[in-house]
Amino acid sequence: MNERLSSRHVVLLGMGHTNAHVLRMYGMQGLEDTSLTCISNFNVASYSGMLPAVLAGQVPQEAMQIDLVQLCSSVGARLITENVTGLDPNGKQIQFQHRPPMEYDLLSIGIGSTARRDTVDIYKDHVVEIKPMQSFLERLHRSLSTLKNRMIDRPLRIAVTGSGAAGVEIAFCLPSFLKQHWTGEFELSLVTRSSEILAGASVGTRNLALEQLHHRAIATITDASISTIHDDSLETSDGTTIPADLVIWSTGAAAPALLRELQLETDESGFLLTHPTLQSVTSPHVFAVGDSGTLETDPSPKAGVYAVRQGPILWENIQRSLVAAPLLKYRPQRSFLQLLNAGDGTAIGQWKGLSLSNRWLMSLKHSIDTKFMKMYEPMRMDDEEPMQCRGCGCKIGAGLLNSALPAAGNIQFDDAAVVSQTDTHKIVASTDFFTSPFADPYLTGRVAALHAASDIVASGATAQHALSNVVIPEGPPGPQQATLRELLAGAKREFDAMDASIVGGHTIEGPRIEIGFTVIGTAIGNNLLEKQNLKPGDGLYLTKPIGIGVLLAAHMRSRCSASHYTHLVNVMLERQHKYAALAINAGVSAGTDVTGFGLAGHLLEMLEASQVSAILELDEIPTLPGASEAVSAGIQSSLAPSNRMAAASVQANATHRQQPSFDLLFDPQTCGGLLLGVSDAHLPELNATIETTDLRPLVRIGTVASPSEQERPITVK
Repeated sequence: MNERLSSRHVVLLGMGHTNAHVLRMYGMQGLEDTSLTCISNFNVASYSGMLPAVLAGQVPQEAMQIDLVQLCSSVGARLITENVTGLDPNGKQIQFQHRPPMEYDLLSIGIGSTARRDTVDIYKDHVVEIKPMQSFLERLHRSLSTLKNRMIDRPLRIAVTGSGAAGVEIAFCLPSFLKQHWTGEFELSLVTRSSEILAGASVGTRNLALEQLHHRAIATITDASISTIHDDSLETSDGTTIPADLVIWSTGAAAPALLRELQLETDESGFLLTHPTLQSVTSPHVFAVGDSGTLETDPSPKAGVYAVRQGPILWENIQRSLVAAPLLKYRPQRSFLQLLNAGDGTAIGQWKGLSLSNRWLMSLKHSIDTKFMKMYEPMRMDDEEPMQCRGCGCKIGAGLLNSALPAAGNIQFDDAAVVSQTDTHKIVASTDFFTSPFADPYLTGRVAALHAASDIVASGATAQHALSNVVIPEGPPGPQQATLRELLAGAKREFDAMDASIVGGHTIEGPRIEIGFTVIGTAIGNNLLEKQNLKPGDGLYLTKPIGIGVLLAAHMRSRCSASHYTHLVNVMLERQHKYAALAINAGVSAGTDVTGFGLAGHLLEMLEASQVSAILELDEIPTLPGASEAVSAGIQSSLAPSNRMAAASVQANATHRQQPSFDLLFDPQTCGGLLLGVSDAHLPELNATIETTDLRPLVRIGTVASPSEQERPITVK
């Protein structure tokens, strides 16, 4: 299918409630000739309304998370998890820490708020900020873990700072969490600088909350302005000391520091000032929504209910801005239903002055929250629809390749061919390219560089030069230029890390993004890792887990979770050139990379070249999180069947063949790891050197055997 680059580009910076609505509507209705990019610090967005239920153990953590990886994939949007450092409103460019600036036609900023700190130093191990919520539970667990050895002879004393809705709900729900994750006694207090809790609520709602807090022996300390946090206490501005071994920081909203770096006008608190149309007063091409924005003429409290109501207005105004039509004005609602999770199966509700507390209200809250989250489930495609995978999955199968090359004139080929040799140097060259497996050209460029250099690295040579081959889809010159710039910038980042440089290339128009490189490297002397150097008794070692191909296939079907996707990308970007250098220095001589033909296919090439066989320990082969689950769900790379046929000489019993990990032996690996044959004599030096680096430890997956020891080249045990 031909892919044309869109003329217009809408960017969502931050994935709060308002921007999430735009992402959802983009999937449902689309924007003609317009691409959408989402920028977030996390691969998931957290729904604040369900955090108390997660704390209370009423729902799992996943229930409060919008999986941005799956949702963006399903609607055809690009997701970028990269730190934004600034903005050029006049040039309409977003600036990043690493990647090139990104142009936009319209930008919506919805990065939320942080907890107010004033001048208090809260960066301590025993202080847990409620934001960012995506990492709150992880940080809470970590703090509790460090406190376990200290709280031996007395209860753990916990102070929740802030008495707004968030702080009160945490105080209600935290005891249930602690009963599950803390073995000792604990004491809980709610600390606020206000003269009363829930300052914006009705008297009836405050009284109901106070009754609940008193009933659960949760102390309420008001008029307490915290000035200093000590290791075991809080000190207030009037010198009062409040015992606190653990502090949950849940104060009012403050503006994130980034907002001050965007060259947009802010209010006195640092939030972006907007017109009633939600446009920045500085630039009509920038919207500021949710907590990030403040209406210049009608400011409202920082609360999620306002962000939710802004969603339809923002979506409508984005559409109107693209066609230069008059925009709608957002008017904050004057009243709304407020429901507080009391943590015991009941909720406290307030509606137009009426306050109640009962179980029915909690059922209503759960129903509202669940319905809200269901709207952001990924839009699934038909699993039966045929799809050619990308990355190494679009490679021609080994069987077809092996039959075509002799027929073409008995062409001799190597993964990394020695093209020139002197007494002191060998010059090696290799080439590789693929269809982009990601919607992000910068990430694609990084992966393409690492993958193309893989054969050079696997030979033990040092990459020095690269020539690019790039296919850019048709489209306007601006988007084509931006796509090419991001592809090459991503690739340059990885070649720079290898001390190699891009020295030329060729670019054409085509149906979809494709990129690859011809890489030229140098080996000193005759020291190379060769496929034919395996010896019986050598251990077989992997430098990366397998499962990349099936997870890329799952991602194309919007079925790779954010967690699994994060592991996938991190593993693909693990650089391998240091392994090869260490192996050469330790005297290792046998190795290859595991790429398109899968672990079984590339091992088979080594065994045939070395005239030996191998025993694989299936349970010892490392696999990526989610890979086995994807196989069990019937997902596979489009190249996997061909790999399985080419490696039919693998011997395994019925039990092993039924395991998902067996299928992963044939899974194509884009940016896969190295497969090394290491003798016992060379292993100690190699392992000792690797331990001094940040490299992943080698994993032994099998042993090389003599060909007479078994019927087939590969036996799985």
